[in-house]
Amino acid sequence: MGNRVHEKIASMFTGLHFRFFWQLIVAFVAVILLAGGGIFWAGHSALRQVETFAHDNPPTMMWPWVESLAGYYEEHGRWVGVDKLIATLPGGEFDEQDWHMEYVLAASDGVIVASSDGEQIGRSLHYGEKRVSFLIVVDGQTVGYLLLSPYGRFREDFQFILGSTLQRFLLIGLGIGVVALITGGALSRVISRPVVKLTEATRAVTRGDLGVRVRGQYPGELGELATSFNQMTEGLARADNLRRNMTADVAHELRTPLSVIRGKIEGVLDGVYPATPEHLEPILEETKLLTHLVEDLRLLALAEAGQLNLEKQPLDVGDLLRDAQVNFGPQADDRGVTLALDLSAELLLVVADRRRIAQVLGNLLTNALRHTPQGGCVTLSALSYPPLPGGDKGGVAISVSDTGTGIPSGDLPYIFERFWRGDKSRSRGGGGSGLGLAIAKQLVEVHGGSIAVESTPGEGSTFRFTLPWV
Repeated sequence: MGNRVHEKIASMFTGLHFRFFWQLIVAFVAVILLAGGGIFWAGHSALRQVETFAHDNPPTMMWPWVESLAGYYEEHGRWVGVDKLIATLPGGEFDEQDWHMEYVLAASDGVIVASSDGEQIGRSLHYGEKRVSFLIVVDGQTVGYLLLSPYGRFREDFQFILGSTLQRFLLIGLGIGVVALITGGALSRVISRPVVKLTEATRAVTRGDLGVRVRGQYPGELGELATSFNQMTEGLARADNLRRNMTADVAHELRTPLSVIRGKIEGVLDGVYPATPEHLEPILEETKLLTHLVEDLRLLALAEAGQLNLEKQPLDVGDLLRDAQVNFGPQADDRGVTLALDLSAELLLVVADRRRIAQVLGNLLTNALRHTPQGGCVTLSALSYPPLPGGDKGGVAISVSDTGTGIPSGDLPYIFERFWRGDKSRSRGGGGSGLGLAIAKQLVEVHGGSIAVESTPGEGSTFRFTLPWV
């Protein structure tokens, strides 16, 4: 029983909501204590400075008292008879037409020897009264203490005034602290709530629920965090969906050739078909198709993992595009499509793997020729661009434009995904395996470049990729 209680308490203390909320509360309390302590210390120091200044610098009207009493003690060596002197000092004797100053004069031992209130004579000054007294100094020695009040009555509780002022500072500080603590508690709850929601959502994601979302209408960084989390879960959900689709796509791509191969072989073995080249060649073609598909998948996996070996060398993009025009010219002629070349006057060399960039061009040209009707045009172009803001060091932009059917705007976000085809029936007559553009994207990116597409349905498309100079 005791162990369970301890485990429950431990789990409560290790819970994010408890820890984060109370950490904020402790932080607010620490700030309040530091601020309150600083205010109290500053007030206490200021009052002490006022006290010391008043102690060491009596008002002008009190100087005659200090000087006269010091002269009296220097002349007589004691305080006996000092009342007569005091009566001659300003305010020392009550006059209805004048004002009267209350006073207390004590010897060096603190015993009161003269006072406007005779009942105080013989009493000893307490510590606080000594601190606010004006010192009577003769030959560097303190011979007496003088307390004066120019306000018509003697305030022997001046120290009490200082204390009460400090108490007010303390009470005000406590009041501010309580208000700040309540406000801090409310703010802590407001701040911790989205963190708790994010934690709960994160736990849901770890359980496989990729549809969870958090409210993104929080202020500042919390709102950005919530938005980033939602974008992350959307990306994970999309990646998971792509993974599932890829599994289905691979199975689909393998099923057709394997079915053909199996059917043909079974027919030959059963004697339905004779083992002639006519019946064996389809098996060879499907085997080549499977080999090509597997190779494409392997290439894509290596590129995505950053493990694809590149033989980078200085590359003349102009020569590369001229070779592509020559190699794909016959295919374009067979389709009745014009394959044009548009090169900038000055094309700087780039450092790239010629074979892989030629593969990118081949994938883009094959795709463009396939979707360009007879009488259309496919244009290869390239131009250099200078360094751009944001760290782009400049390079060469290569474009493959066609006057074909174009791509619907709804399909553009998915154009570079694996096994994507515009032909939703997934017929091979409408295209290859659906890996060409995905491979092109990965090969361009491993070279440090980028690839994009612009398309208008019915007017054509332009695929453009960049290669950096270095």
